[in-house]
Amino acid sequence: MEAFITNCSLFIAVLLGPLMLLSLMVWFTVQAFVELKYKVIRFYRMRSTPCGQCLYYTGCKELACTVQPCLALTKAANDCQDFTPTDSPHHRELDYYKL
Repeated sequence: MEAFITNCSLFIAVLLGPLMLLSLMVWFTVQAFVELKYKVIRFYRMRSTPCGQCLYYTGCKELACTVQPCLALTKAANDCQDFTPTDSPHHRELDYYKL
């Protein structure tokens, strides 16, 4: 009986091991593509709006702007009345993932 249980558990491990490894690889690949998509969208929005040069831009994806959070990184941000340019070169380098 012990040999049967050992053989069954070995069969299950041999069968499920590669399957689990494959599923983890697929999951990590999907997560990498989702992150890349977010970075591309963020890059495009930073180039098409003046938010990156504003004093109130935080660089955080949860709260991009402290004054107008709903307008940040949208087309409506081009006409933002609270836009205040910053002279700090380090402010542009502020990125949520670098903190």
